[in-house]
Amino acid sequence: MLQVALAVLSVVGALAGVTLGAVLSSRSQRTVLERQEVAKSLQERRVTYAAFIATNREWRATLLSPDARIVKASAVSRKPRADGGEARTKFLRLRAELTLAAHSTETVRAADALLDAVARLAEARAAHDAGEIPDPVVDACKKADRNFLYAARAELGSPQIDLRPSRDGQPS
Repeated sequence: MLQVALAVLSVVGALAGVTLGAVLSSRSQRTVLERQEVAKSLQERRVTYAAFIATNREWRATLLSPDARIVKASAVSRKPRADGGEARTKFLRLRAELTLAAHSTETVRAADALLDAVARLAEARAAHDAGEIPDPVVDACKKADRNFLYAARAELGSPQIDLRPSRDGQPS
């Protein structure tokens, strides 16, 4: 009888060990998979945000160009504005992509504020020659750009840094 009990305990112990090992292995694999998904999501958002900022700057350069085409009115706006062309279209596509990828409301709001600032720049460009746009309009675009970068960096878990331009090569 003692031998039967020892055999049963031995089998139960082995089965419990195998079961516990399988559970721990599964948990470990799930943790690794979750970390990989988080890292992939972070990288995809970083790429989207970088493309969004680069395209924003391309759109602004198009608007500020002496060759910018002025549109009197369109389906987009009843106000005269400079046409951003392909850069504007790409920016709006990336804006939609950003909305789907973003993990924080602040990032989406900062993207909206940047869109609004550049739209105001397009309208101001229609009323002014290249190089003659009032500084507050251009500065509002630069500030909105910086604010978006701050929001995106915060969402991505990057350390906060001073992104304000400096006059002497040192951060202000």
